[in-house]
Amino acid sequence: MAISIDWPTKVITINQSDCTLISGTLYELDTDTFRLALKALEDDEEGMPWLRTHKHNTEVTIAGVTYARFVEIINGYSVTFSPNSQWSVKLTGSNNNIWDVENGILNQNQVQVIPTNSAGLITISTGSGLSTAEHDKLMALETEYLEKIIKNKRELKKNGSVWELVVYDDNGTTELLNKELKDKDGNNITDLAAGTLAKEMANSV
Repeated sequence: MAISIDWPTKVITINQSDCTLISGTLYELDTDTFRLALKALEDDEEGMPWLRTHKHNTEVTIAGVTYARFVEIINGYSVTFSPNSQWSVKLTGSNNNIWDVENGILNQNQVQVIPTNSAGLITISTGSGLSTAEHDKLMALETEYLEKIIKNKRELKKNGSVWELVVYDDNGTTELLNKELKDKDGNNITDLAAGTLAKEMANSV
């Protein structure tokens, strides 16, 4: 079954089959693919009369650093993962509010939803922002992510003329980070520079 929307109730249903199996009962949802599916449903004859489901800000590169896209469910829509059983889904590909139970975005059931949001730059006005519990949860996830980036298996891969740094998740096969390598002027690094970097990585293990 594909991602669907019950327009009158504004409930978006994501089926387990819409996610990618990682291992055991752990799945992964590519939130960029998810939001494109929502756009397709909005463009259908049935969806056109209804309010849009989400906002999307694409990736932005500043000074050689690429900041993640943002997907925000809006206009009273909510998200349900199906079936209602004990499995987990990791949200990847964007910062998003899909996991937000407190504000009624996620219809919480037995499915464990794991955000991978990275805080980046946050502006907080007096009396607003994350709750203590949300802050602690976000910081724990960010710390776990950074530890994996530092400690886990990594390698250099050449994709055409572009060298990429790949860091893997704990299973050693799922890509946790894939970053194109540039020099200080924003140009692709040379084969020589990549070889030097590979030696430095090997010596640091």
